[in-house]
Amino acid sequence: MPAFTAASRLFKENRRWTIVGLLSWIIIVDLFARSNLGIAIPAIRHEYTLSNLQVGTIFSVFQLAYALSHVPMGLVVDRFGPRRVILFAGFAWTVFAAATGFVTSLATLLAMRIGLGITESPVFPAGIKIVDAWFPNREKAMAVAMYEVAVQIGFAGAPLLGALILVNAGWREMFVAMALLSLIPLVIWFFRYRQPEDDKNLTAKELKLILAGRSSTATTPPEFAEWLALFKQVQPWGMVAGGVSNAMLMGAYLWLPIYLQQSRHFSVVNAGGSLSLFGLAGIAGVVAGALLSDHLINRGGEVLASRRKVLVLALLLASAAITCTIIFQSNTAMLITISIGYFGTGLGTAPAWALVPAISPNPKLVASLGSLQNGGWQLGLAISPLVIGWLLDHGLDFHFDLGFSAGFAVLSAFIYGALLRSPMRPNEVVSPPIPAHA
Repeated sequence: MPAFTAASRLFKENRRWTIVGLLSWIIIVDLFARSNLGIAIPAIRHEYTLSNLQVGTIFSVFQLAYALSHVPMGLVVDRFGPRRVILFAGFAWTVFAAATGFVTSLATLLAMRIGLGITESPVFPAGIKIVDAWFPNREKAMAVAMYEVAVQIGFAGAPLLGALILVNAGWREMFVAMALLSLIPLVIWFFRYRQPEDDKNLTAKELKLILAGRSSTATTPPEFAEWLALFKQVQPWGMVAGGVSNAMLMGAYLWLPIYLQQSRHFSVVNAGGSLSLFGLAGIAGVVAGALLSDHLINRGGEVLASRRKVLVLALLLASAAITCTIIFQSNTAMLITISIGYFGTGLGTAPAWALVPAISPNPKLVASLGSLQNGGWQLGLAISPLVIGWLLDHGLDFHFDLGFSAGFAVLSAFIYGALLRSPMRPNEVVSPPIPAHA
């Protein structure tokens, strides 16, 4: 059995990749619990006779709770560690997601979405901490890319799986069934995840590789004055504004299940399949964006300029594709143009995150700067459904709303292109000396 022995050895000597694989599985079921609302919302809307503004509110309360919980949950992860936090949060979001199947009013539905937003918020702060602990610096980007693809798989798979359950059982049963999928990887997580130094299944060779490739693990946290100094320069404001504008287009995607069924007369299953197709286009975009921006750098391009160029291209591509959706009337053309829009949105994902270390004036402030951009994204995702719901309630159709959102993608491209042309000046942030460690 030489082939089996070789495969077993390869698996054992690459435990860090099984860890990020397990994390990716958890992220997929996390996205299942979050994203199945889109395919169920037409049925929920019909049952409770909801206005467009109320539908937008259902989408937005999750985003607001999710966005506002990020900062304290990051501190919780740092204090208690990713193993316990993911386990507790995972069981908590399973409860809130399953309880959505038992709601009796709009108020209880909103309460479940708020609870889901709060309990899902630790996942990505914990993910960054896990990657930092388990991977040498030269592999961190690839590890992050792995679970970013898992995000796209979750978004792509949730509508199709949700639609199949919904048409065969009902929307309430769909929420319960998809929530319970979280339990399997969470149980495995409890038994399998440890920090590298405490993992008995980690070989000495792999532990040495991980530890040798780490940056200093004993840096002092940034002072509050250092964090405030970020706002003295234009780049953080550009990242927040660019993130908000970018997310105004992504927020419009939340309305696509209703658009497909009401304006394009798709069945629930066809709508779910179409949304999964769009998600697959987003996955292709994520991979292409990472490869393209790295390719420009490998050919001698300046790091910040390479990331920015791909991000601006991605935003303009997404805007143009969504605008074409308004122009072309056939369903085939619509599926192609929205798929290209999703591809464009995915194309900018990796370059947008890679902008953060390229812009940051100090390695200690990378997370703080990244949280500002991510906060802008989440704020835009919270605002967009409300704005579109209000516009629909006041007589404007889905095509106007798509064009409205496509305009924000152009605005985001302009902001990123104009305000993020150079790194932040280090002399604006005075860092205290870091003590030496043995």
